[in-house]
Amino acid sequence: MVVYVIQLQDSLREGDFIETQEGLIFDVKGLVHPPDRVIAFLRYYPSLEGKRKRDGITYAKVYHLAERFDILRNHYPQYLYQDSVFGRELQGIPIKNISRIYRPKQVLEHLNSLKVRDTLQQDVVTFAKIIQESARINLSDIGISGSIQVNLHGPSSDIDLIVYGRRVSQAVQLALRRSHLVPEQGITGYHLDTYRPVYNLRWSGTGIPIETMLLVDGVKSMHGTFGGHHYFIRAVLNRTEVTETYGDFTYHQLGQARAQCRIINDRDGLFTPCRYEIDEVEFIEGEQVQNIREIVSFRGRFAEQAKRGDTVIVQGMLERVEANKKSWVRFILGDKPSDILILSGLLEV
Repeated sequence: MVVYVIQLQDSLREGDFIETQEGLIFDVKGLVHPPDRVIAFLRYYPSLEGKRKRDGITYAKVYHLAERFDILRNHYPQYLYQDSVFGRELQGIPIKNISRIYRPKQVLEHLNSLKVRDTLQQDVVTFAKIIQESARINLSDIGISGSIQVNLHGPSSDIDLIVYGRRVSQAVQLALRRSHLVPEQGITGYHLDTYRPVYNLRWSGTGIPIETMLLVDGVKSMHGTFGGHHYFIRAVLNRTEVTETYGDFTYHQLGQARAQCRIINDRDGLFTPCRYEIDEVEFIEGEQVQNIREIVSFRGRFAEQAKRGDTVIVQGMLERVEANKKSWVRFILGDKPSDILILSGLLEV
């Protein structure tokens, strides 16, 4: 696997992976970071109990947030810190501790240049080229993320791609929607027989039945199956499409709540982070506050989750957002496995 030169003038963003001097591998979250560190969450760590091996070292993979925090708190507390802007404890890597950066676009360029690839590498390159052709975009608009990005994949690993920019992402979404409706080249949406591993990983903590969640995930375009693999395509805005910088807003947690509301704008619902503007908020339980304007998540599972005009049930953390003497409240989803965003007609209030 190619090791890429660190260029800190190119800001790190969602989908990049970072390796520390201890050999920990983190995935970068979001598009806004403090000046002295990168907000990123542990994904792989050296462990004798791991099932993945690279360069003679065995690694374990961790998915759930609580487990990520526990591992760092017990063994690597230097990567936990209290962020005064986001108003919470976060995982973050000080710039001086970065050993390697893995950028998705460069990984695809590298794999595309190889004359000999393993089975998954070939499937990923093939899938990326199908996406390129069907969406009529450039291959340079696509990157490879996940285990293959850091050379910790196996033959049955998932395919994780990233596409960059609003126009490109919308074109990919439309192309995949066509492929799901009229299956072509082995690309399909989820059905009950293929969906259970996804449900167990993403939604089992909500207590919502698998058949109900499939009604949501089954119509999404950016995930499904290809060539015997699960695939997930993450849409990320280009740097020029993001105006927020660290410190422009401050965030303060208010408590957990559950409410019914209406989606009035889903323009950023495709992306990670995703954002939905809302109104007509009616509380069901938990903290009750005024001036709630939006639902935001840094977890990819909440992308494509709702559309403009939908009435939804939302459950998660309330945060007050403050900027330039103005303030409003948002739901932030993804901290807990029980967090919910689902059509109200699919869930009993």
